[in-house]
Amino acid sequence: MTESKHNRDANAPPPDGATSADAALKALGGGAPQSPSAEDEAYPIEIRADGTWFYHGSPIGRLPLVKLFATVLRRDEAGDYWLITPAERGRITVEDAPFVAVGLEVEGAGKDQRLSFTTNLEATVTAGPDHPIRVVTDATTGEPRPYIRVKGPAGTGLEARINRAIFYDLVERADAGDGDEIGVWSQGMFFPLGKVSED
Repeated sequence: MTESKHNRDANAPPPDGATSADAALKALGGGAPQSPSAEDEAYPIEIRADGTWFYHGSPIGRLPLVKLFATVLRRDEAGDYWLITPAERGRITVEDAPFVAVGLEVEGAGKDQRLSFTTNLEATVTAGPDHPIRVVTDATTGEPRPYIRVKGPAGTGLEARINRAIFYDLVERADAGDGDEIGVWSQGMFFPLGKVSED
């Protein structure tokens, strides 16, 4: 009973004078029951589409703290996102992808090319077998939404949304694939970006 109350208190808005970062860190401090209820598991933490982390609607401005949270971020087979420590776990809301690819470094050309992406949390990954690029077409707008897997296996991995400027850069570097498809090479793998319009 006491432990469940601890979680409800942790989910309450931060008191006057407490920063959202401090309150969010305290919320993940431990003391949860082994089998928490769905209410206890819900954390008031959200990652917006631009990669900004929020606690109770207030942005968490400390990059080191966000990086710390990111180390315990997991995704389950149902697609839900969790912050998990040895003592506690909590489900959070992710608007799109938990990270954003904001930098690109290109080495080589053709099939020998290496595309290295830097995320908004300063992690660097090179597109390849462990970090594939995928592009989803928005059913409503028809716009491409490109992602690269940052860590974890297929299905439950954590991805970074590739920002628009970098995606345009990739399209400019694209090679022809099968049929009217275009894509980019990295570490010997071809990643489709889309199809050439007939217009």
